[in-house]
Amino acid sequence: MSDPDDGWAATVSAWALAKADIRALVQIGSRVQKGAAVDRFSDYDYHLVTSRPGRYRDGAFTRDLGPLWAYGTQVAFGDAVKVTAVYAGALEADFVVLSNWEVRVAALALAWPMAAPLWPAPLRRGVANLRIVAAPGWKVIKGGRDWETRYSRISPLRLPLSQGEFDRLCGEFWTQLVWAAKKAERGEFRASQRALHVHLIENSLRMLQEEALLEGRAARPLGRRAEGWMTPEQLEGTDFSTALDRDALLSGLQRIMDVFEKSSLAVASRNGWDAARHDEVRAWLNGLRVS
Repeated sequence: MSDPDDGWAATVSAWALAKADIRALVQIGSRVQKGAAVDRFSDYDYHLVTSRPGRYRDGAFTRDLGPLWAYGTQVAFGDAVKVTAVYAGALEADFVVLSNWEVRVAALALAWPMAAPLWPAPLRRGVANLRIVAAPGWKVIKGGRDWETRYSRISPLRLPLSQGEFDRLCGEFWTQLVWAAKKAERGEFRASQRALHVHLIENSLRMLQEEALLEGRAARPLGRRAEGWMTPEQLEGTDFSTALDRDALLSGLQRIMDVFEKSSLAVASRNGWDAARHDEVRAWLNGLRVS
């Protein structure tokens, strides 16, 4: 059986070269990052820089690149659209659709970093997104020397969790914890399970990532490769399944509460922030479990 990646690079390159409005196609992501762990499950990531972004934002263009299984779109990196396509053999490709003039302006601004305090807010956000996403590694597929020069100005950036974002994560976690427990008590098991996975686990992974980064560990978002950067205790605390059952759900909520509370307190301590205690919520949930 042939590898699903066979011929992909040539296909996507030929497709981009044939489109006059595509001013640059730049590969980013783990496949072009020095020292990154890449295997047959690694996806392909691109910046698709075009003078006609509206032509690509619905994702229909992905049909032209091979035997397509499915495609979808989502807003990412501010107001950019990311198109994800899956092809035969489960080959996955992500295209972040970017406006040609906006990227050129951002690249020009990067040539004058001392002027950063004078940049308007949209430009600051755009430059920050470029630095976060592209700086770890890139390869110009279409665009030539001019675009290589532009991308060479992009230096790495990590935006730490702000206190406002920290407070938002904590507030959402503790309110959703109560909501999920009440749904489990009422017998709305699927609603409780959804809250656990969509909100509580998601927020815990973000907090654990921040804690790891503050400690100098190479953490990644969305729980990616967490087996390599979480501590054994954290791995154990996030290793559970939930049946559609009251006791199983309440037990899962207890475990994720312990993980989040410990991690959020560690992040707050590292940053010198005040972290609200939620002993009343803990006592209430413990009371449900023993009732």
